[in-house]
Amino acid sequence: MNEQLIHSKITSMEIDVLRAVKQRTLEKFTEGPSVERARLFFLLLPYFDEKHWSGEIEASAKTVSIVYAALHAHDQVKENASATKKQQLTVLAGDFYSGIYYQMLANLNNITMIQRLATAIIKVSEKKASFHDGLERTTAELDRSVQQIETELLATFYNFYGFDNYTPLATLMLSYIRYKDELECLQGGSETRIIRALNETLQHPLHTERWLLEKLDILHDQISLTINSYNFNYDLKNFMLHQITPHQHRAEQLTREG
Repeated sequence: MNEQLIHSKITSMEIDVLRAVKQRTLEKFTEGPSVERARLFFLLLPYFDEKHWSGEIEASAKTVSIVYAALHAHDQVKENASATKKQQLTVLAGDFYSGIYYQMLANLNNITMIQRLATAIIKVSEKKASFHDGLERTTAELDRSVQQIETELLATFYNFYGFDNYTPLATLMLSYIRYKDELECLQGGSETRIIRALNETLQHPLHTERWLLEKLDILHDQISLTINSYNFNYDLKNFMLHQITPHQHRAEQLTREG
């Protein structure tokens, strides 16, 4: 499958997911659902790698994507913001997306899958909540929390359908994307819950920037090694390295710049 077909399949699923959660008022007053193409790519990775793929598996993949959108919507509620219409509707958007995925899970009529996803949602929610508890954590502990938040649902989906072999690579690449986004927020003057936690642990934003750059270098090296252990065709491997996780930030740049 070439690059164009991969993009087309991701776009097709993106349209299906957005259509499933479409709601006019929420679209008008909120940022809308977060349906990340990289995450859709990993949900579709077994399909791209020509593994068995059924209508049920694709429906489950769409449901997992909506679960991610619901959790992300709840993340957008500002801690110290007054109860503006946008904030109230953002909460409602998260609840609305949650209702959609409950409905889709019920339609799957797959109790085992529902139970496993419910367990994964609890684990992700607990990890997200831990960023508010004020406890001191090491960078290794924060890193494990980030990994679980980014990949627990996907790993559950993989495990249920026998695609576990993709979990190590997806964990590396989704962690890379998360930290790349965090670095860009930091360099743009924004603060996320992850950046705040890293700043508290590392004591200074410059140390956080250094840690993120070094983390990206490490993850990039691990991705390069790990991806070669898979029997992906050239186009799929090329897409992953150059479209999903292009390496644009290096710690040595920070050293040169002073």
